[in-house]
Amino acid sequence: MIKFGKKVNLRPVLLSVLVGFIPGCFFWVFFNGWLGFFVGFCFFAAIIAYYYLNLSKVFNYWQFDGENIEYNDMTNPTKKLMLILFPYFVKMDVIKGEDIKSIKLLGDMKNQKTLPPMVPFSNTYSIFYARISMMKNPIGVEITMKDGKQKYLDISRDYTYDKEKSTKRINDLLSDFTNLNKVQHQ
Repeated sequence: MIKFGKKVNLRPVLLSVLVGFIPGCFFWVFFNGWLGFFVGFCFFAAIIAYYYLNLSKVFNYWQFDGENIEYNDMTNPTKKLMLILFPYFVKMDVIKGEDIKSIKLLGDMKNQKTLPPMVPFSNTYSIFYARISMMKNPIGVEITMKDGKQKYLDISRDYTYDKEKSTKRINDLLSDFTNLNKVQHQ
């Protein structure tokens, strides 16, 4: 099985609860119970909104088992919210191997844009260094189905963290799909 990206986990909801709970408790104790609840809910909602907008960039897990590609469809708003709140109960979407017409690698793996050294920048820059690299060097796989639909699956995260391992997995994916395609057409 060839895997890319990071699975959605409980981090968004746990972080939202924690960030909402701390100021909510402060306002509950020192001001008014309902004001504390409201402030806590506002902080909770702000973190949920952040993850809702950035879910496909932070968590973009998908896998190829030799026949099918499984992924989380982040274009459906309801499913996206369910992935944040109940990540382990949402089923992955499947693209069957026989429905795939072509797979194309998008992005320039040879000429990666480098980022400047982190010395003159703040610590915030170092925290987001990998994320900035992913945005400057988008790499992904475009899958075209026989019905004409296209799906883009991102591999930038894996390539940013481990170029050699990611390149090997990409080559394995493309060769496995080529072999699968040959078997189906014979």
